[in-house]
Amino acid sequence: MLVVPSRVSAQSSSSNYSVQESAFSTGSELDASSANFSARVSAGDLGVGFSESGSFLAFAGPISPDEEYVELVVPAAVVDMGELTPGVAGTGTATFTARAYLDSTYVIVSPRDPPTTANGGATIDPITSAATHDPNVEQFGLNLVANTSPVAQGAVPSRLPVDDGFFAFGEAAPGYDTADNYQYNAGDIIARSVVRGYGETQYTISYLMNITPITPAGQYTMEQDLVITGTF
Repeated sequence: MLVVPSRVSAQSSSSNYSVQESAFSTGSELDASSANFSARVSAGDLGVGFSESGSFLAFAGPISPDEEYVELVVPAAVVDMGELTPGVAGTGTATFTARAYLDSTYVIVSPRDPPTTANGGATIDPITSAATHDPNVEQFGLNLVANTSPVAQGAVPSRLPVDDGFFAFGEAAPGYDTADNYQYNAGDIIARSVVRGYGETQYTISYLMNITPITPAGQYTMEQDLVITGTF
């Protein structure tokens, strides 16, 4: 590996000469001149950061992909809500990450039906409009934020590797973005990025499930799929 510093300066002297400042440099901040022209050389300086105009955008840096892409990473996981009893909510969490580049807005959809018995004979009623836990009704819902009720669970979307909020802008979608409010409709957009940026966002899904004394007995399962679509 070759490492070239942008500038290294030092003072040096001998019994006959002295140099107040000498430099080994890639060219930055060096003056060059002749009888007719003069210039300040900046070859080798790093150019990093984000810039945008009405027609173009650029992320400057040492390595930049040259093609658009979307990436969704969903670790294999089983969310076990246990054996439910009426009035006591079942809860659980799962995580996934997403990112897109270059013009990096995206939506993430959850298309599967809510928990259903093996023979398809019964389905837990989904919360079709965001609402809090009600122990007196049958409920299934989720959100992607930090919650305190009915239990403390979940987290707000975080930007990786450092949550500086600059290179990634993933967020919970409307209906799934309010603490202690849960919702689920198959086919809903549950997460999105509406601002461009190429960083990775980690999401935490918080689940809520509640039954009543007349909920049909059985083992309820949901094989949840997540589908990401880049809106380039």
